[in-house]
Amino acid sequence: MYDLIDIETWKRKDLFRFFQDYDNPTWDLMCDVRITSFYNAIKAQDHSFFLSFLYVGSLACNAIDELKYRIDKEGKVRQYHTVHPGSTILYDNETYGYGYFDYQEDFGAFMRKAKVDFENQKQKKGLDAKEEDLARIYFSPIPWVSFTGFRHPYRKSGNTSIPMIVFGKFYERDGERYLPVGLTLHHGLADGFHAGKFFSTLQNFLDQPEDYLPASK
Repeated sequence: MYDLIDIETWKRKDLFRFFQDYDNPTWDLMCDVRITSFYNAIKAQDHSFFLSFLYVGSLACNAIDELKYRIDKEGKVRQYHTVHPGSTILYDNETYGYGYFDYQEDFGAFMRKAKVDFENQKQKKGLDAKEEDLARIYFSPIPWVSFTGFRHPYRKSGNTSIPMIVFGKFYERDGERYLPVGLTLHHGLADGFHAGKFFSTLQNFLDQPEDYLPASK
C-alpha cells in the first residue's frame, strides 16, 4: 500500500527536480553503531544476528517517512505505508542470491516467518531478483570484514530510489561492541538530516532491545 505524492505541492519539489537528471543521484554515509545491548540480548535468546538486524534496521526505516519514498517507472513518487527487508544471502557454493522478508512490527512473528523464508531461499538458490517490488530496503551483510567505506554497483536503467543498508563485521572497543553500517539514499528523496534520523533511531533501538524482544524466546 502506498500514497502518491503531489510533487507540485511537495516541500521537496525543488530538491527532487534538481537531482532528477543526475547520472547517479545516490549518496552514502558510513557509521559505526554500538550493538552491545542488542548483541547480548539476542544471543541470550539464541536468535540469528543476521535476521535480528534485518528486523531492527527495518524498524528504524519504517519510523522515517523519507526512507519510505520510492520513484516508480513513470517518475511518480510513492510513499509506502510499510517497507520490507530484502537481503543478499550466501549459498553453500559461495555464490549468492536475494531473499525477501515480510516486515512485521512484532519481533517474534517476524523472526518465525523470516527463518522459514531464509531456509527456503538457501535451498532454492538462484538470483531471484525482484526489481519491480519497490516496497523494499536492500540489505547486504558482509560479516568477514569491518570496513570504513563501500560502493554499490549501479545500472543506468535501475531504480536508485530504494535505500540500501550494508553492515559488516562487528568489533570491540573499550568494552563495547560496534558494527559498521552504511546507508545509501537517493538525494532527491532524503538528505543528511534524514540519514541522521535513521542512525539515531537505529541506535536507540539497538540500545533498548527490551522494547521489542520478548521476555523469553
